[in-house]
Amino acid sequence: MRRVVRGRATKWTQLRLKIELNKGRHGIPIEKLAKVAEEAEKFLGMFAADMNFGETQWIAENFHNGSVEYDVSCVGVASDMALRIGQRALAQLVDPKTTPDDLSFGIRRETFLQFARMASHVDADDAVGIGVYNGKPKPKMHALSKQRYLEIEKQVNQTVVQYGGVQGVITTLFKESNILWIRELSTGERISCKFPVHYYNKIWKLLKAKDAIVNVEGWITHKNGMIDHLKIETIDESPEYLEGDLEKFFGADPDFTGGRSAGEHLDDIRGETAEDYLTHLTNDE
Repeated sequence: MRRVVRGRATKWTQLRLKIELNKGRHGIPIEKLAKVAEEAEKFLGMFAADMNFGETQWIAENFHNGSVEYDVSCVGVASDMALRIGQRALAQLVDPKTTPDDLSFGIRRETFLQFARMASHVDADDAVGIGVYNGKPKPKMHALSKQRYLEIEKQVNQTVVQYGGVQGVITTLFKESNILWIRELSTGERISCKFPVHYYNKIWKLLKAKDAIVNVEGWITHKNGMIDHLKIETIDESPEYLEGDLEKFFGADPDFTGGRSAGEHLDDIRGETAEDYLTHLTNDE
């Protein structure tokens, strides 16, 4: 089925949720409805961004009185694959057993926390009911309580400290302080590092070599799954690759080929199956 939104045709994506408020009661205070709806709008926007849906709208419809119930449908153009992934991602989010470490399908921890915030404004003995239609006439409803919200908030905002290392380039050294910034090579992420005061002269020397790559080890503090800062234990310039370094690895195990030369060994294994190769190794023993 196609609808017209703002003057142009779009495809109903069939991505649809049911939200239920004040179950077993009549109506809902308007301020509570507004706050839950605001948190839901933020969550759905973040979810659409995680799914790379592009330009979409979320439409509330099919309102029912008593316990306030309504559907939220995603309107926009998306591929069938994106819809299937979106449905599975929503099903994972509403599952009461899901933790931040379980997240997949490109869902960020921040999006999971925003999902949980829909229950931040309900009473302790109440919950927001959420279900994913997933092509079925009636969705399976799950309760998102304030207690569940607090659990997810604690899990997402947890701080983890572990010993580790990074490799990168010093981009900034703050004068009269023991803080520097390193741009990690693998991710391009800027990492704030704190170093012992007596390392200042050593770090100043490292800065003299323009774009010098350094190896840093120390205690890394992670917040929300991201590096917050690193307390330096050791910092040294990364050894420069010299011609011939790679060749030093060759010949490290002279008995690897048995009694054959390297050329004979290669001739033997070329064109053979893994089973034939393993047979050679067994016979050579």
